[in-house]
Amino acid sequence: MFRHSILYFLYRKLKYAYLNDRSPLVASIKVTQRCNLRCAHCTWVNRITTDMPLERWKDIIDDTYRRGCYIIFVEGGEPTLRDDLTEIIKYIKSVGMLCVLFTNGTRGLPDCDLDAVWISIDGSHSSHDITRGEGTHEKIMETLENNPDNNTFSMTTLSKTNAGDIEELCKELSATSLNGLIFNFMYPYKGAEGKNALSTEERIKCAQQILKLKKDYPKIASSDSYLRAVGQPDKSCYPWLLLMVTADAKITHGCTVEPAEERDCNQCDMMCGLESSLGFELKRDSVNFWKHINIDTPLNVDLVPDWALRLINGRKI
Repeated sequence: MFRHSILYFLYRKLKYAYLNDRSPLVASIKVTQRCNLRCAHCTWVNRITTDMPLERWKDIIDDTYRRGCYIIFVEGGEPTLRDDLTEIIKYIKSVGMLCVLFTNGTRGLPDCDLDAVWISIDGSHSSHDITRGEGTHEKIMETLENNPDNNTFSMTTLSKTNAGDIEELCKELSATSLNGLIFNFMYPYKGAEGKNALSTEERIKCAQQILKLKKDYPKIASSDSYLRAVGQPDKSCYPWLLLMVTADAKITHGCTVEPAEERDCNQCDMMCGLESSLGFELKRDSVNFWKHINIDTPLNVDLVPDWALRLINGRKI
């Protein structure tokens, strides 16, 4: 389908560059805010304890498609707590969008056609369990063993708890069935343990370490462009690329922090906004990062000359 193709991405890029179109590309839907864990840094869990019915979510999915999104991240809370999760995923696919499940990985995975699965793994065995609860790391390893053929990635949110584990984690996870390792940085939400978030200098140090480790651990999927942007005051971010729907159907077109609290861009190096923005700027490695989640691509961006990228961008790259 056209929306699954890099050509749709380029079409939207041209609309922005020359028509100033700012409709969203990426949607995140919190199909529940119930969760089986109590992670130290989470600001979302149990804010809303009643799940909306399937038919309401179908209407919302239709709306995200009409707005221009090509992909939906299904998250929570813990989305696998919904008995009808498979039906939600099937409906997303039926309307022509890609679907990625974002889960804590402790309850197994649904048997359905997902384009990718992102599992939160916040450090090696001990540091992960400190953040997410005793025994959770072992359950995730069981999930990976039982689902070796999924297009599965780890999502590691770095904080003071696990910043010292980066190389150990890369070594440990590289030996699993994971297709890639994605890194993120904790945002200091006021309602959670914000004091555990890394300082700007600490985030830069971690990002530089990950860059160096990519040679030895090729499963690291985070783009060089993202890692080099971490901590920089002039980093690119286009929050309007994102659309978030919370479990009570409140829609935010823009920064994913804002449904919880007023954003502070100086404190933010979250990958959701930065990898999306860098890909939208056609940074070659960031485009290739998104190709990991099964975007059919007849176009190899590595072969596109700089003059063509400048034409598409409508400005210097």
